[in-house]
Amino acid sequence: MKYILSDVLKILTETEEHIIVKRKWWAVFLLIIGGVMLAGRIPYIPPFIPYTFFFFGHGGMLHSFWLKHDRPMVIVNLTWLLIDLIGIARWI
Repeated sequence: MKYILSDVLKILTETEEHIIVKRKWWAVFLLIIGGVMLAGRIPYIPPFIPYTFFFFGHGGMLHSFWLKHDRPMVIVNLTWLLIDLIGIARWI
């Protein structure tokens, strides 16, 4: 079977998979917090803070997908990290 932009997905042990699943849930939590803060325009919170939450959320996802050798998702999360950095730089 041929893969486009992807290695064969890595088979992980149950412990490694559990750690990655926990990391993904933390990343989702950070992304939701950042989204609520950005969409809600909460007063007294500098605009770069939601992008910082996005940055760490996408960083966690990037690391998880890198360990599983899921290259298309690595590219997507690298793109989001770049967008997050632009958002942070724009508001600092």
